[in-house]
Amino acid sequence: MAENKSRVLKAVKIIVPITAAAVLAAIIALTVYIMICSASGKVAEVFGISVLKVVSGSMEPSISEGDYIIVRKTDSGELKAGDIICFYSKDSKIYGMPNTHRIVRILPDGSFITKGDANKTEDDTAVAADMIIGRYEGKSRFLRLISSFSSVNKLILLVIIIIMSVAAIYEVRTVAKVASLSKKEKERKKEEEKQRLIREAIDKEKEKLKEQGYVPEIKDKSDDGSDG
Repeated sequence: MAENKSRVLKAVKIIVPITAAAVLAAIIALTVYIMICSASGKVAEVFGISVLKVVSGSMEPSISEGDYIIVRKTDSGELKAGDIICFYSKDSKIYGMPNTHRIVRILPDGSFITKGDANKTEDDTAVAADMIIGRYEGKSRFLRLISSFSSVNKLILLVIIIIMSVAAIYEVRTVAKVASLSKKEKERKKEEEKQRLIREAIDKEKEKLKEQGYVPEIKDKSDDGSDG
């Protein structure tokens, strides 16, 4: 039972760091992917969830310029007036670019009239169902923070900080492990020394008794009081 428990603990110690490293690598890769898409004005999509950077203040104060918003792919039939949606615009000024506005009403043909919260007028062009990217779900503060390191020097600094942090955590774990092993080794040696001293004391006592002519009495089994 103890051996099985030890094997499980060893397996956990191996699996956990590998899993953590894989998760960290996935987060970094996803973040880089989103940043690259945002820089080129594209939408980063993973498993029906899209992330994009807002480049105007037309949705102030609900959504600010520079915010990274999370958009979920949604059936157009589930959308209603008041929902904030992201869609590919047909406006000549930003044709084909992702735009995020609020639905003000739905037309009989199923298309949507939208308007920015900060705008005084509705958008000129209705949004067809096939142009919708998804419904706004919220913002990502993490990506907003990362985007503040937009310059090369800041990105290099961020990478250095991450690497140093990971190295420091690994170093602390290693030192703690070595210290734990060292403590166990000291305890083992201490116990071995204790047993050695006990054996030496017993051997010396035997030698002393032998020199004094003491012979251990061997009890005869026939004298144990039994009658046969």
